[in-house]
Amino acid sequence: MRTTAGFDVVDELPVASVRLVGVLPHLDRPFEYAVTPATAPAGPGMRVRVRFSGKDTEGIILERLAEPSTDRALAPLHRLVSEDVVVPPAMMRVCEEVAARCAGTVGDVLRLALPPRHARAEKADRAAEEKVAEQEPEVAEDEAPSSERGENPDEVTRPGDRYAGLAALLSRAGSPEGPVPRASLTLDAADTWTTVAADAISDLGPDQGALVVAPDQRDVARLSHVLTERGIDHEILAGTEGPEKRYRTFRRILRGATRVVLGNRSAAFAPVANLALAICWDEADDLLEEPRAPYPHTRTVLQCRSAEERCALLFLAASDSVTLRALAEHGYLARLEPVPGPVTAVRPRIVAMDEYLREREGPSGRSRLPQEAMKVLRRGLERGPVLVQVPRSGYVPAIACTFCRTRAQCPHCSAPLSLSGRNGPLHCRVCGRREDGYRCPECDRTQVRAMVVGSTRTAEELHRAFPDTSLKVAGGAHGTLEDDAVPERAIIVATPGAEPAPAGRYAACLLLDADALLGRAAFDADVEAVRRWRGAISLVRSADDGGEVLVVGTSTLPAIRDLVAHRSTVFLDRVLADRHELDLPPFSRVAEIVGDRDACRAFLDAVELPDGTEVLGPVDLEGPDAAGRARAVVRLEPSRSRELADALRAGIAARSARKAKGSLRVRLDPPDVF
Repeated sequence: MRTTAGFDVVDELPVASVRLVGVLPHLDRPFEYAVTPATAPAGPGMRVRVRFSGKDTEGIILERLAEPSTDRALAPLHRLVSEDVVVPPAMMRVCEEVAARCAGTVGDVLRLALPPRHARAEKADRAAEEKVAEQEPEVAEDEAPSSERGENPDEVTRPGDRYAGLAALLSRAGSPEGPVPRASLTLDAADTWTTVAADAISDLGPDQGALVVAPDQRDVARLSHVLTERGIDHEILAGTEGPEKRYRTFRRILRGATRVVLGNRSAAFAPVANLALAICWDEADDLLEEPRAPYPHTRTVLQCRSAEERCALLFLAASDSVTLRALAEHGYLARLEPVPGPVTAVRPRIVAMDEYLREREGPSGRSRLPQEAMKVLRRGLERGPVLVQVPRSGYVPAIACTFCRTRAQCPHCSAPLSLSGRNGPLHCRVCGRREDGYRCPECDRTQVRAMVVGSTRTAEELHRAFPDTSLKVAGGAHGTLEDDAVPERAIIVATPGAEPAPAGRYAACLLLDADALLGRAAFDADVEAVRRWRGAISLVRSADDGGEVLVVGTSTLPAIRDLVAHRSTVFLDRVLADRHELDLPPFSRVAEIVGDRDACRAFLDAVELPDGTEVLGPVDLEGPDAAGRARAVVRLEPSRSRELADALRAGIAARSARKAKGSLRVRLDPPDVF
């Protein structure tokens, strides 16, 4: 074995294969280094520092070897950072699979999976570990059996018991034999996800681990509160914590001090010992999309962990997800349906402002806040707080038919059409097509208009109508409102996703500007609107307890009709059929290439895309900060998604090796591509 001069090498397994963190794409492969006596304890999964390209670089040891695979002189391991195995072999394979699926580098995935090391936190936790080890025999004698957790499963019927198949999934969680259980569960409005998740965790064995990922930190705090009340020890791994606290929590999880871990997007890589169950709440929330390269979705990470670690995978949501439905139809997931029961016991009374209510009320029935809405508010305030959900500000207005309000879509790629200026022509921002002779596919009319979101005056209008009632605003510039800060009888005006969840739930709910939320300029605007509405409905009391919901919008629209119907699949079936016909996700694998105009065009010319790949664009981006930048979209059938990912990954590596000029970003399955 040849080495560079000036250092000694150990006799046993003197070669270390190292995966570098954060290197350029064309260098994303293992490199071999010589093990010195000072770094002799280095083993697989440990952090080391090496010299690479003249810089001190972090790396993870993959394995120790007796002989190198190259005849080049090996440089030494510069330093062993810690003897902690921060990346076990199974987690390394998960990172490699995530990188392959997302056309990224393993080094970038490792950077997402590993928090920065904090020496003081490691020293403090090591001391705590030694102290616990000394007291372990005494604690073991006084410790209660794992089955005694302050709960008696025979006392009450749990919400999860109503869903056929959930008990079977939990009984097979962590089983080394047979197929890995994976399922999606759409909860009825009366069932809180925190209770179902806590019950599932309670059903695991004392040595089995659980991981729960939620999109928002408030969701994590709500589940943590429930687990604390039940006496279940757990850790919260959140990206909002400081580096010292975060690394100490990471190390406690790593050494198996706790078996239950909660967190948001960054916790998907948490090294839970003996992971038996992974739960993801509200998988369709855009907060679970990683904004850093290689942009993996939390769903993708958990799928890879389920395959590698054989842990059960459970997706909980208040609304059906298009992606999960597609996975269920392909046999990857099982859909857990509830046992039939009285509708009034599992959801509030939901009414849409139909033509009958509008005509009965008269001219005010066409207003943004009709008298029927005021009646719902007054009735609700007699029993408790009421929620008023308004569309989030900042949505890009979509173009729709002035007569039937059908959104204008590009006839070539089915993306939403945009209006150039006030009276300019319609054009597509995805494929660049200009549509001068547009006709509505529903009513054949030619006139279109922008659907404008107008929700800024809602709080002021309600304050004038109810001057003696406490009114609070949540979301946007007003910030968040804590759950325990909701008065007993108050009006809460909130944007989607910012609604506080009081302990006693809301007595009533208004869903305002429904048409505006549906008019968002995105191909999934209707599905996203239903998800946000159902999230608000899940915070309202059941009809048996007086809960009611009023939807102010066009009652004949399929998305609004889906809210009124109970457990109907008609809407989502239609969405899936339309997407299949239009070749939209999840029936196609889509990638987005964004960057400098010349770099984008050069990349498309150089990359060897699989046969049959459709290329849309590149199209120049619009906006004050988009000068000289362009975007292209490529798509391919899902069965060949790995071919597309490999081709893009190779193209990125080749571009990096050539040191091509200009910035470029490649994302697979971005949520806002159309």
